[in-house]
Amino acid sequence: MVAAAMSATLALASVSGSALADDTLAKAKETGTLRVGFANETPFAYATPDGELTGFDIEVLRHILGDMGIKDLDGGLTTFGGLIPGLVAKRFDLVTSAIYIRPDRCKQVAFGEPLYVLGDAIAVKAGNPKKLHSYADIAADPSIKLANTAGGTGLRDNAKALGVKDEQIVIIPDDTSGYTAVKTGRADAYVNVAIILETQLRNLNDQSLERATPFEQPMVDGKPRYGVASFAVRREDVNLLAELNKRLVAFRDTPAYARLMDKYALTPDDAVKPGMTTEKACAE
Repeated sequence: MVAAAMSATLALASVSGSALADDTLAKAKETGTLRVGFANETPFAYATPDGELTGFDIEVLRHILGDMGIKDLDGGLTTFGGLIPGLVAKRFDLVTSAIYIRPDRCKQVAFGEPLYVLGDAIAVKAGNPKKLHSYADIAADPSIKLANTAGGTGLRDNAKALGVKDEQIVIIPDDTSGYTAVKTGRADAYVNVAIILETQLRNLNDQSLERATPFEQPMVDGKPRYGVASFAVRREDVNLLAELNKRLVAFRDTPAYARLMDKYALTPDDAVKPGMTTEKACAE
């Protein structure tokens, strides 16, 4: 009887130990370390020249994980396309690098609540003389010209979906040429991904240019044409996700979060909108 009882106790301990070993949150709290996969996406998650892991996503994670007693982020560099496969294969405990929450990805991993949105933005002359705050404003006046770089067509597709005509679009070779086109009057606006445009305007520090704000994000078939981004964990790591989300949602509404956004050139236009949730983003 004693031997049987000891055997049962040992078996129970073995099961409990195995369960603990499989619980990413419990392991992270025990070791104080979480393995984070990233793809060197500036300003979201990247390594500095001296090897320090930093960026907006990373600073947010350091804040909320620190509240959980997890102080060390063990960064694992990979390609963007390797983030989710690496997470599923358990090379990482969490991945982040401005990953859009999309239905196909939601079938593979569990996303945290949104960190920010990545939308379109336009640069105009100081004072926004033509009062351009949407693609619809541009489409309404056929004489208005919108500059966009050659190559990727996503931004042009958004503009055209809202009525901007091909003849209104001025194709330029690079970002510098876009700002020059606005300054010289060759174009009335230059369009780019919001955070890229914001960063470039800050670096240019040219008082003759400004970002048109607010700028209405394009809606097609009732859905906004912008990316909603967050970090991701494995679907079975429900405890880790719940703890992260509880702290993230609370942190997102603080002045400290707003200051962090500003530090990395994210503006109020890039903030998570009321009612925006991961559940909704996964269902769209």
